[in-house]
Amino acid sequence: MKSYRILLYLAALAVTTGCANFLDKTPLVDLNAENYYSTEQELNDAAMGIYAVMQQETFQIGHYMILGDACSDDADLGNSRSEAYSWLGGAAKDCQNFSLLANNGQSGGLWNLAWSMINSATQLIVNGEKSEIENADRYIGEAYFLRAFAYFNLVTQYGRMPIVDHILEYEEYYMPRPDDVSTTWTFIEDDLKAAIKRLPEAWDAENEGRVTKGAAMSMLGRTYVYQCKWQEAHDILEDVILAGYYQLEPVYEDIFSMEHENGIECIFAIQHMTSGTGWSDSNEGSILEFYEHDAGLTQADIDSGKYPGEEVYEKWEVGWSMHCPTLDLYNAFEEGDPRREATIIEYKEDYDGHIHYNLSSDNGLQSKKYYVPYDYRSKEDQSDLPKNIIILRYADVLLYMAEACNELGDSDGAVNYLEMVRSRARNCSDDPANTLAKIEFSSKEQMRQAIWDERRVELAMEYQRFWDLARQHKDGTLNSESRVGDVMQNYYKTYGPDGQPDGYVNVRGDQISPSIKGENFTKGKNEIWPIPTAAITASNGTMEQNPYY
Repeated sequence: MKSYRILLYLAALAVTTGCANFLDKTPLVDLNAENYYSTEQELNDAAMGIYAVMQQETFQIGHYMILGDACSDDADLGNSRSEAYSWLGGAAKDCQNFSLLANNGQSGGLWNLAWSMINSATQLIVNGEKSEIENADRYIGEAYFLRAFAYFNLVTQYGRMPIVDHILEYEEYYMPRPDDVSTTWTFIEDDLKAAIKRLPEAWDAENEGRVTKGAAMSMLGRTYVYQCKWQEAHDILEDVILAGYYQLEPVYEDIFSMEHENGIECIFAIQHMTSGTGWSDSNEGSILEFYEHDAGLTQADIDSGKYPGEEVYEKWEVGWSMHCPTLDLYNAFEEGDPRREATIIEYKEDYDGHIHYNLSSDNGLQSKKYYVPYDYRSKEDQSDLPKNIIILRYADVLLYMAEACNELGDSDGAVNYLEMVRSRARNCSDDPANTLAKIEFSSKEQMRQAIWDERRVELAMEYQRFWDLARQHKDGTLNSESRVGDVMQNYYKTYGPDGQPDGYVNVRGDQISPSIKGENFTKGKNEIWPIPTAAITASNGTMEQNPYY
């Protein structure tokens, strides 16, 4: 798959040109569809074009890094030492304190690209199903999966979405949103079921990283979990587990190592490689990982005398440090849990041949999972980083299964699947016998909280904490309140002016102001985000705004 990526980025442009907005009246493709989808190579190129959309910075940064983590209790955006702060900081901070407006670029960035994927996938599905091309089903299956994935991101961020299941006629461009979000969820389910029927169980080595039958089954399981459809989730996730498609990596930190890319635990990942073809979206690398890296020491830092023996980092060695673990996350790990060391680079930690200070983080902590070692970085372009972004992995499946078992009254099953994840972590410690004791509980509520706590530390800094909190309901049903409001309001009470009236002194001895994270979270509003103003304007009044925005 990687060998095709540079060429097929151009195919993506051809397939998605004219799709910048779902409600645009321009044609969905520039090519004549009747002539284009006529060979297996053209079906393959069309599928690759959809994948390529996911590589773009705008697709990843708002939904995943900022909203997924920095708006949760797990991560902060860093401080003004980052070069990105001047152009990204204001809009991102408005997201963090939940004062964002409908024209917020970070909140709205996903919109256009997700609809681009949906339109391109629909073109492939409609035209591919008309063909008699050998192996057409596998490419159609990819399109069904990727359309469902784009819809999944849209529905979790914005709520109910219009359904595009065919190539639109002119008069259909202004369709309204359905009355109930379940309509959108059902469409996602149906697309994933269609993908399961068509996708192969595995691709050959040359096509490593493409979605598979197991990925579609796992994504369907996630879709059911987000709707609290516990029996359906249990059944499909059990099928994934029994099929034996995936395993836990024996060593936790190997999940994110360059040597284990697309490894035995990885179910679905956005593929990246260093291509040397330009900045950010012009290359095949990941710029999201550039946001992870320490912004480095300046000449003024060296001149201060606080860092004897250190030098100003070369440009290719540094990043923008806009995805920094919080102290709250740091303290969430149980004593001796080796996952904390695999997740967080601590202040003054000697790692990858350098001492890491991360002065761009208020607490000195730095994310490790998506850190790219110096040996793999491009010295010409910091945005051209080769590490894949994992969207779904096997530990996720096991913890979803534990939740499903618990909600269905199968406490033994819940303990079993939870223990599979904890035992892997335990066996990575220096003292397994005295690390991560087996969970004891006396009620469904206690077990539910234990699984939620486990998800936090197992999946920390993987861009899904806020979405996890938003879909977790207090009694395991959609009739109860989401817990994200309580978590974020409590975070502000603890780390904001009420809990830290004078701020606090960090590990560097600096005086830090109280946190603004979660300051304005309003239940019944901020579980989802505003529809972008531009989309509402372009809809001729058919696209109404989410409540209270």
